[in-house]
Amino acid sequence: MLPSFADINVHDSLDERWAVGNFLGKTLEQAGELFRESAITYQEDLMFMGPVAFRFYVPAYVNYLRSAASSGDPDAVNCFVSLVRHRWEYEPAELEPVRGLLAEACRTVLAEWDRFGVDEAIYCGWSVRGLRGDYEALLANVVTGLPKSEIDSSRSRRDRE
Repeated sequence: MLPSFADINVHDSLDERWAVGNFLGKTLEQAGELFRESAITYQEDLMFMGPVAFRFYVPAYVNYLRSAASSGDPDAVNCFVSLVRHRWEYEPAELEPVRGLLAEACRTVLAEWDRFGVDEAIYCGWSVRGLRGDYEALLANVVTGLPKSEIDSSRSRRDRE
């Protein structure tokens, strides 16, 4: 069953209303077309839509990252790690049902890093470890279920430097 208006727009925020306009009534295949069109644009909707809708639509983003269509799209890689970090920070329990999928996405990005064309000078990441290091830390947290404080500590180290 497709996510409802209420699944996408939980708090009636402007971001959720925008996500409703882009995703309401869309199948996973249709959502995948959005990510192929502009992952950097539509990932933001995933960041702010309700958790039920997020869990329904995030596989479309993961499928995009796994596909050849994402080759040469470093923005998609940068945005994905930020998206998952954001959801982990604010609703870690809501990620539990898709933990395996998110971990597999991180593994795919790390294994196929070069095909995305990530320039570490531009995509420096949240921590002193850089964007690739952020993926490694996120993978460890998503897979093992470490508390979000482990992610927060990398942000704090970066802020001090």
